[in-house]
Amino acid sequence: MPRVSVVVPAYNPGDLLTRSLSSVLTQSMADLEVVVVDDGSREPQEWVTGLDPRVTYVRQENRGVSSARNVGVAAARSDWIAFLDQDDEWLPEKLALQLDLVAANPRAAFCCTGFDWVRPEGAVHGDPARLTYRGLLSTQSALLSSMLVAREDYEAVGGHDPLLVQMQDWDLFLRLTMGGRDPVMVPDRLVRYHLHGENASRDYATAMRERLSILDRHEARARRLGDGMTLAAVDRGRSRTRELFAHQAVDAAREAGRSHDGRGVFEHGTRAGRLSPAVVATAVGQAVAARVHGRGRGSGERA
Repeated sequence: MPRVSVVVPAYNPGDLLTRSLSSVLTQSMADLEVVVVDDGSREPQEWVTGLDPRVTYVRQENRGVSSARNVGVAAARSDWIAFLDQDDEWLPEKLALQLDLVAANPRAAFCCTGFDWVRPEGAVHGDPARLTYRGLLSTQSALLSSMLVAREDYEAVGGHDPLLVQMQDWDLFLRLTMGGRDPVMVPDRLVRYHLHGENASRDYATAMRERLSILDRHEARARRLGDGMTLAAVDRGRSRTRELFAHQAVDAAREAGRSHDGRGVFEHGTRAGRLSPAVVATAVGQAVAARVHGRGRGSGERA
C-alpha cells in the first residue's frame, strides 16, 4: 500500500494537467499513487496512465469537483490523502516534510503548507499561520492543494459537500477542525497556486452566498452549545466576508466598465455598496484621484 494517495480532479485540463502530475511524480517521497478523476472532460484523459505506473485513471459523468474528489478518495488505497488541482503544482519536498510533521503531531486535524499565488505578473507569497477553527471562521484561509489529511478523518466528516460549488474546501476545513483538533503547518512555500481567468473563484456572488450560509450553520451550532467565542468568530467572519466580496464586486464593476457593460457596472456596483459602503467609497476616491492625477499630468505635458 502506498504511503500517500494523491487525488487530482480534472475537467478539460489542456496542458495544465501535465505540469501538475509531473510535480507529483517527482516528489522526493516516491511511495505514492496518483488517482486522476476525469469529471466528464470533452476528451477523455486516459493518456495519464502512460506517464507512470503509479497513476490510475477514473472517469465519471460531469458531477462537479467535490464529487470527483470524493470518488478519488474512494478509489485510493492509502491511509493518507493529498489533493492537487489540475492547474497547481508542488515543490519536490512537499509530501516528505508533511509526513514528518504529522508523524510528530498525530492528533492534528490535517497538515497544510505555505504557498505562492502565481499571477502573470509574478508570485505573491501566501502568509502561513497557525490555523484554528475559530480563526478559519473569522479571517484565516488554507489551500486545498497544500493539504494532507488522514483518510479516516476525511471520511468521518463526510468528505467534500457536492452541493457546494465554490466554498467546499473552506467548509471541509471547518468540519475537520470544529471538534477541537487544530491543523499543523509546514511554513515552507511548497505549492504554487496559479491564478488565471478560468479559476472558479471568480464567481464571487455564488461564493459569497455559500460562505454566508456556512457561517449561519456554525452560528446555529455555537448558539446550541452556548459558545460565545465561536459566535464572536462568526461575527468577524461575516464582516470579513462582506469586505472581501465587496472588493471583488468592485473589481467586477471595473471590468464591466472596461467592457462598456453599463448593466454590469450597475449590478456589481450596487452589490458592492450593499456589502460595504466603506469599500466603495475608497474605490471611488481612488478612481477620482487617479483621474485628477492623469488630467494634471496631461495639462503639464500640453504646457
